[in-house]
Amino acid sequence: MSLAAVWVLDHTKADRSLFSMTNMVGPTARSLLTGGGITACTEEMGTRGNPICFHAARMPITAVIVAVGVRLLGDHYLWVACFKTVLLLMPVEFTIYLVWCFLPRSKGRRILIVLLLLAPFGITAFLADVSNLLVDEGSSYSFLALAVAIVFFDRRELDSRRGWGRAVLFAAALVGLYLSKSGMLLAVIVLLAAFLVMERRVRLRWAVGLLVAAAPIGWAMHQHHASGRYSVGTSLDGINLHKGNNAGFLRNYPPRHGDSLDWYDFELNRGLYFSDEWSFNDYHRRAAVEYLISHPRETFEGDLRKGKILFFSVEKYGSTASHGIRRVIEDAGMVTFRLVFWTAIGTALYLVFRRGSGGDRSLRVAAGTYLALVVACTLPYLAGFAYTRHVSVLIYPSVLFCCRVLCAPEWDYNERDMLTG
Repeated sequence: MSLAAVWVLDHTKADRSLFSMTNMVGPTARSLLTGGGITACTEEMGTRGNPICFHAARMPITAVIVAVGVRLLGDHYLWVACFKTVLLLMPVEFTIYLVWCFLPRSKGRRILIVLLLLAPFGITAFLADVSNLLVDEGSSYSFLALAVAIVFFDRRELDSRRGWGRAVLFAAALVGLYLSKSGMLLAVIVLLAAFLVMERRVRLRWAVGLLVAAAPIGWAMHQHHASGRYSVGTSLDGINLHKGNNAGFLRNYPPRHGDSLDWYDFELNRGLYFSDEWSFNDYHRRAAVEYLISHPRETFEGDLRKGKILFFSVEKYGSTASHGIRRVIEDAGMVTFRLVFWTAIGTALYLVFRRGSGGDRSLRVAAGTYLALVVACTLPYLAGFAYTRHVSVLIYPSVLFCCRVLCAPEWDYNERDMLTG
């Protein structure tokens, strides 16, 4: 289904060079292949007549995957898109395996869990991420799903021999999540905290904590070496904040169906000159903060519209428009996602705030983790700007939490079976 989505969404790009891709992915992949590092000198951010060399504009995972695909398969858009799709579905397949290990004995619950695990592949908003080479969500969804599955479905105390392997796998998933999108740093912190709460072995706690911490530390050191500044984010964080917090953007937000409002980047930079990427970043960060302080009412009204797209809208915003039968399938998928999303949030709230101390402790931790994860994944876009792709990464975590709840009544039986062989 995912490879079919690649064909449907990308077959018109078959003759296009991967190095011509926008969002700086193409130039950055070329730079990697020619030994220039994660660098792109461009006017793409709206600085016409003033090209800026960005060394820290994007997290590396997306460009690295494209560069590896080109190295292995050549400059063939469809082949590299298929390579990326298969590669990043591997963590999702392991995610499904983890759930499979804890299937309940009830036939009805088993069927429902299987349907839930397959449901995202019928949701075009999810398939768009699976097949997309241009946006960071096309990489982060996979690592996020695996990390969430390990927290929800991994009972480490059952088999000490498996503890280290899964701990390292969990750390690798969080590192991949952060290096695919810096905005996922809050989500990384939430999932790491959940792991530390559930894990009893001190050595594993320290090992995972150090491995995960190495990612932002290493990225900050790389940025200082390449661009002269330590930062755990990117040099586009400023314009992403400014883009969602200015009068012109909010007048046009939410965008019309099929529009992403990327053209507004040019308006924010019209007539301005920047000596480097960090002066570019700092200017936009200051401008955004000034607007937030001086226009609290407009900011609040904009946040309400952003929240509607993130939590309630069944229409897809911020990407190519669909028509005819594809639009019907798209809307049906969004309705399915919202039903699962709202069910997961409602169930998690009930489990966290219900009275009494009974019940599975790990289930309550999972509920609290899920709610914190929803906040961590959506907060950066409430502060900046929100499109459907920004919330689509929560499709699989929502499914996994619903599966965890369905496994809960018979969790102890599965646990006993594992302990006895």
